[in-house]
Amino acid sequence: MLRRPCFLFASVLILASCVVGQGTPTDKQFTILVAGPTSAKDVQIRYFINGEFGTFFGSSTTSNDSGKLVIKTQHESKPATSFKAIAYAPGCQFVTISVEDLAASDRQATFNCQALPTTLLQGRVPTSALGGKDLQVEVLYVPDWAPKYFAIGSGAFSPFSLTKVTVATDGSFAVDMPDFSTDPTWSSLSNQATLRFSLVDKTGTPVHQLAAPQGNNLKVANSYPVELQFTVGAE
Repeated sequence: MLRRPCFLFASVLILASCVVGQGTPTDKQFTILVAGPTSAKDVQIRYFINGEFGTFFGSSTTSNDSGKLVIKTQHESKPATSFKAIAYAPGCQFVTISVEDLAASDRQATFNCQALPTTLLQGRVPTSALGGKDLQVEVLYVPDWAPKYFAIGSGAFSPFSLTKVTVATDGSFAVDMPDFSTDPTWSSLSNQATLRFSLVDKTGTPVHQLAAPQGNNLKVANSYPVELQFTVGAE
């Protein structure tokens, strides 16, 4: 049964970061080794652990470049028995990790970036939204397929950060988007996903949410219209 503190059934799930230090015993952690030239700082993880405590969901990133991410596999001082994760780095295929019996595993996996081809996405935002400032469009990937992968039925998951791109003074922008339709998981799993857009300042702070022509989010596809006209949503 899912633990209520770990899920917020809203537009965005607030996640607890569960990266642990080197002093944690290896039987209480899971290590994801990041193959070069990808930096460990660019890898984003969404994961589930299960055990006597029930089920716990978390996310992890690292601020160092040690070449690995170390994730705690205990909750409420109780060890996890299984581990499941989705790993992503910008421009790469998704890596899924599933360990049904942690006690029988070496508690390690490798993230090896397999680059995706790109597809051009062009858009335009109202110049009035820029307010004469140098702003960027941030693109987030919302994994609507995550509940299916984690076998939880439903739930809102924190999106993966794809990129930020500068907006021209006329409101136009262009992004070389990963073509997620070529990801090996696409046909069986990851075809259910959307893109979320927002205007952010130089510090990355959101200034305006942007709505795509057919709704707030844009469905992930292998190609996009010549120029998408975005409107400004709530700040």
